[in-house]
This record gives sequence, structure tokens and C-alpha cells, in this order.
Amino acid sequence: MEKRTPAILGGQKAFDPGIPFTAPTTPAWEEVAPSLEKMYRSGWLTKGPYLRLFEEKMAKLLDVKYAIGVSSCTSGLILGLQALQLDKDKGEIIVPSFSFMATFHSIWWNGFKPVFVDCEPDTFTVDVDQMRRAITPNTVALAAVSVFGNPLDFAAVERLGKEYDLPVFYDSAHGLGTIYEGKPLGGHGSFESFSLSPTKLLTGGEGGLVTTNSEKIAKHIIAGRDYGNPGSYECPYVGLNARMAEANAIIAAKGADYLESYAQYRNKVAQAYKEGLSDLPGLTFQTIRAHSRSSYKDFAVIVGPEFGISRDTLSKALTMEGVPNRAYFNPAGHKLSCYAQSQVHLPVTEKVSDSIVCLPISSHMDLELVSKICEVIHELYEVREQLS
Repeated sequence: MEKRTPAILGGQKAFDPGIPFTAPTTPAWEEVAPSLEKMYRSGWLTKGPYLRLFEEKMAKLLDVKYAIGVSSCTSGLILGLQALQLDKDKGEIIVPSFSFMATFHSIWWNGFKPVFVDCEPDTFTVDVDQMRRAITPNTVALAAVSVFGNPLDFAAVERLGKEYDLPVFYDSAHGLGTIYEGKPLGGHGSFESFSLSPTKLLTGGEGGLVTTNSEKIAKHIIAGRDYGNPGSYECPYVGLNARMAEANAIIAAKGADYLESYAQYRNKVAQAYKEGLSDLPGLTFQTIRAHSRSSYKDFAVIVGPEFGISRDTLSKALTMEGVPNRAYFNPAGHKLSCYAQSQVHLPVTEKVSDSIVCLPISSHMDLELVSKICEVIHELYEVREQLS
């Protein structure tokens, strides 16, 4: 059989039209239409019964006392951090740089300084030893992230927080569908904030969910999502308009019925990628923590020098083949221009950020498509000398 010429060398693209990078995992229209119509005809579009049903369902599913629907994971982080009532005169919160910008922005919006630390080279989650070294008298809290749905070492971070009497909170944006030592995320630290945006395993279209076992924090967030108004119009603190609409709650509540199957299937997709690419030198994959399961919100590949093609060239070549891809997270937090004052060198984060590429994945992606993408990457490897 004649070998195909890759698109970057003048050949025809492998996928025409191109394939999606991801796709929302929404329940069937027939499953949500009756509730959406009832909600619409009632005129009760927000702060209604469907939000309460969703919150009750998620609290049970995640085995936590309180699950609070909000407009986004970011607003949940902002309000949750505000609820901790930390000392702003000290004002430093330690956070891994290898995360999405919302993690750091929520710290900044509360008037604190993010102090960036390195990640582990294999899991991409926070290096707890680096966290320890970064603690100073000005440290008021620790923040950590389950990157791409790979659970971080919660036990180690919380031991560190307890040792230094520092509250711990988590950006669990990617964490719905994740299992840590046999349990879903939700009950760790002071609070966790999850995303329900379209790229996540469970989506409401938009939205977020904050989980906590603290009644004080829960009450603060419930009032905080409504401008800080506890119902009397006398606001004890400044809140946000961070309410979750009824329509979002309806979609997310029904989608929760399928969360486990979505997570299981994405793990099959990830395994198919690993089997299809593991024979190529220089390509390695994120290490998933033992006795745990990633949600695989994203599937990441590290492109090492042995592959013979740089990450940027591979990314360009895949794009030309109709295979969208992302360099998450590049730049990392400490390299963002809005945090230029950080002036810190994080060698592991920078190496991961400069060599990572995330491939298409969704909760209903055909495994034959995965196989075809792997074939395209093999074809590119075969012509690596022409691309270097």
C-alpha cells in the first residue's frame, strides 16, 4: 500500500472536515424537555426547585453535606475563598502554576497574592514538597488542583495544611468523574469547586458546583451567590451575581445519571490512545495516581526529544490533518503577563508546559477515530527527519 503524504508536506488532510476537539455530553432532549417546558411555563427561571433538586442529588452522589450550585467554577472559588475570611494583611496563597488561569484569578479577586509552586513531572499535580518550601509567615492558605481529572495527593496536602494550621481548598474543575482512593471528589479540604462548562464530563451548559462539609462556608456561598444578600437585603459582605439558572440545573441533574458511564468510557478512550502510541519513542503519558481514577477531562501526551518532532511542529501538523489539539497549560500561571511580578523559575512546570499536547477526547468518541488519530501520529513520526 502506498504511504500517505502528511498534509504538512503537501498531502491531503486525514480528516476533512476536521474532527472536534471535544463534544458536550448532554442528556437526550427527550429526557430534559418536560422539565424545561414546565420551568419555562412556570416563569420560575432561577432560584427555583430544580436547583434545589440538583444540589440534593449532587450532595448524595459526592457524599458531602452541602453542594451549592453557582454560575461557574470560578465564581465558586471566589466565594469559597471569601468564606474562609483569611488575613489579607499577610495575603499569600500557595498554588501550583500548572493549572487553568481561573485558579489564580480567584485568588487575585479576593485580594491575595498567588505564590506559584512546581508540579510533579509525571502526574502534573502539585509537588507537595515544593509547597512546604514555599510556606512563609505570610502564607494564609494552600490551593491545589486535580489536573485533567487526575486526583492530586489530597492526603499529603491536607497533612501539610494541618501541620502549619493553614486552610486548604481545591480547584476541582476537572474532577467530576474522578475517583480518589475509592471515593468521588467533593469532601476534601475546606471546600472544592467543580465546573459544569461544556467541556466537562457533567455539564449544565454553564455552571459550577461548590461542595463542603462546613455549614458556615455553605451559608456564606449561598448568600454570596446572590450578592451577599441573606434574604433581608442587609448584606454583611459583598457578594456576586453567581446564581445557577434553572435550565442549567435541569440539564446537569439529568446528566449526573450518566456521569459514571461517561468516566468509564473516557478511560477506555485514554487506554486506546496509550495502546496506539506507546510504541513510539519519546511520547509519554500522564501518570494516574495509584488506587484512583482520572476523569480524563483531557488526554495529555508529553512530546520528548526522542520523538524527533517538537511539540509545536507536531501540533501544527495535527491541526493541518484536521486533528485539533491544545497545549494545556501554556503559558503556565507564573508565565502569564498579568502575574509577571511573580519572578519565579519552575523548571518542571516549564518543561511540561513546553512539551505537552492534549488530543481530542469526549465521552462518546468512537474508538476507531482514536485508532485513526494514532495512525496519523505514526505517519508523522515516519517523516520526522523532514519535519525537524
